[in-house]
Amino acid sequence: MFYAEEKKIKRGFCILFFICAVFLGFAGSGIMSNVDYENPENWLSLPVGEGLNKAVDVFYVYPTVSSDPSGNMNITAESERALAQGIFQAQASVYEKSANIFAPYYRQMTTQVSLPDDPNAQATDTDEFKLGASDVQDAFDYYIENLNQGRPFIIAGHSQGSMALIELIKNEFGENEELRNNLVAAYMIGYTVTDEDLEKAKLECAQGESDTGVVVTYNTQSPTSLGGPMLLPGAHCINPLNWKTDDTYAPVSENLGARFYNDETGEFLREVPEYSDAQINLETGALMTNIPEDEELDIGPYMEGVYHRFDYAFWYRNLEKNVEVRIDSFLNK
Repeated sequence: MFYAEEKKIKRGFCILFFICAVFLGFAGSGIMSNVDYENPENWLSLPVGEGLNKAVDVFYVYPTVSSDPSGNMNITAESERALAQGIFQAQASVYEKSANIFAPYYRQMTTQVSLPDDPNAQATDTDEFKLGASDVQDAFDYYIENLNQGRPFIIAGHSQGSMALIELIKNEFGENEELRNNLVAAYMIGYTVTDEDLEKAKLECAQGESDTGVVVTYNTQSPTSLGGPMLLPGAHCINPLNWKTDDTYAPVSENLGARFYNDETGEFLREVPEYSDAQINLETGALMTNIPEDEELDIGPYMEGVYHRFDYAFWYRNLEKNVEVRIDSFLNK
């Protein structure tokens, strides 16, 4: 009898602890059970009033910026938020002229997460990635239900942001015709989009500069590079200079301007017209480019010629123009 009562007490304590953890979160890491996207503080960009003045929205998800040792970004820390704000300026400004930009803070997987020993393991299999991806889905659901108000929208991201968006379209777009019909385009840059992803989402990759309801994707590297962890088998690619999906060469004269920022602070550094050329490698799905011979770039932790950090920068003005073209095409179709 005493043993049974003791078990009840212990079970009750465990339940109480679990409930407290759900509501209070884990204070040390900043990880909560759910992020409340009704709270404006959990949005990196949340246009309201006069700031909500475009006919089309962009739902933007930033790439990996955090190195928090907990494994997930602490979105309550000002230092972490500042990193997200810096990359937002460097990348999301591509969409600023044409659309209202909505961007959530999310508890992304950080650079401190290691993959399991399994050689087939992917970053998307980790619990840390799944937590961040679930935040992105929650934020998107809140955006659609409470903020979008029926406007056409673009979804856009880079690197881990694109990874989370790929999971989003697979989970939500395939069974939701209304979402697909309101999608101007999905700029899922800096990660591999495969036929399987597209099939689950019931979407197709862009075939030109003005088609809509399509996925725009590529991974930038030098012609001699062996590629980085973002370029996987089956990768689709479109050339952001000529908007072709074959291996037609696009010379530097078609590059309207590369635009470089300090990714951490968002400080504008320089703009260079006719910066680099572009051609698709049909065997690997890589977007190949030659940069100026005297250029010295910090490519980060990647192998030679992997220009992942510059997937937006090299093609900035061409992307900016293409957003305008696709929006015009969507609104006038």
